[in-house]
Amino acid sequence: MTDIQIVLIQVLQSRAALLVAPMLFFSFLGQPEFYLLIIPLLYWCLDPRLGLRLGLIMGISGGLTIALKIAFHLPRPYWVSPDVQALGSHPSFGLPSGHAMEATTFWGLIAVAARRRWVWVAVTALVFLIGGSRIYLGVHFPTDVIAGVAFGVVILLAFLAFEEPVGRRVAALPLSRQILVAFAGSLALALASVAALAALGDWQIPASWAAGALERSGQPIHPLDLQNVMTAAGFFFGFAAGAAAAWPRRGSMCIVGKGSDHLLRYGFGISVAGAIWFGLGLLVPPDPVIAVYVAQYLRAAAVAAWVSYGAPMVFARANLMGRRV
Repeated sequence: MTDIQIVLIQVLQSRAALLVAPMLFFSFLGQPEFYLLIIPLLYWCLDPRLGLRLGLIMGISGGLTIALKIAFHLPRPYWVSPDVQALGSHPSFGLPSGHAMEATTFWGLIAVAARRRWVWVAVTALVFLIGGSRIYLGVHFPTDVIAGVAFGVVILLAFLAFEEPVGRRVAALPLSRQILVAFAGSLALALASVAALAALGDWQIPASWAAGALERSGQPIHPLDLQNVMTAAGFFFGFAAGAAAAWPRRGSMCIVGKGSDHLLRYGFGISVAGAIWFGLGLLVPPDPVIAVYVAQYLRAAAVAAWVSYGAPMVFARANLMGRRV
């Protein structure tokens, strides 16, 4: 099965060499960084409720992606085959494809909210292209992508089933309890990966995988590292806790105004978010590991709290919210 998939990747790469740029573009549309540009735009400028839902589901799917990757601990194509070109490089395990999984949850939730057939068609095509780009770039087997879409569908359906009853119960709690629930949820996301890592026991990454990845991409791998899951968990906590504090004032969060108002608000908010992320990144220690994980968690939580709470409060006080709706 693996040999057949490698042959398929070889055929794609050899007979469609002109597709490198488009495939890199579609791959970017599945990057967490892209979603982190879109979520604030929706939350601050267009549809706060949809932005909130997307922020929560992306924190959940981002955290579970790492747990599943560690649980399956399978290689990427360019790690194991010298015949596959490494047109991209990633240090984590291959299955499931995080791009396919998160594209399914993110764009799928947008399609559910839009309730338009053409949106469903566009989202299906986009998820297909994002997943296909990962195969073409040599960073995923087709089975990785199929698994990513399948897990993404499960997460999306579970989110849709539980968001209303859980949301009502959480909203009825005092703010301090809501923040505690958000923290507990973020710990659950982190512990899922810790449990998957513990289940590996004394399993070791095959030396051939590390050597093959380094030889073909020039980048080392560290698939057992938990920094990404700490980032996802921190983002979930910061976003959920900030939204809990800001949501009672949601009437001041969504506006109908001039395009310049939206542009000013978004440009300022994203600039501050970037400054927080990169500024706190300078404070992340190189070691020990526990300190790195805690710092990464707090860094992501700070950025997410700025997006969900800090920025809307600054906009409101600076009279950048426009006409309230």
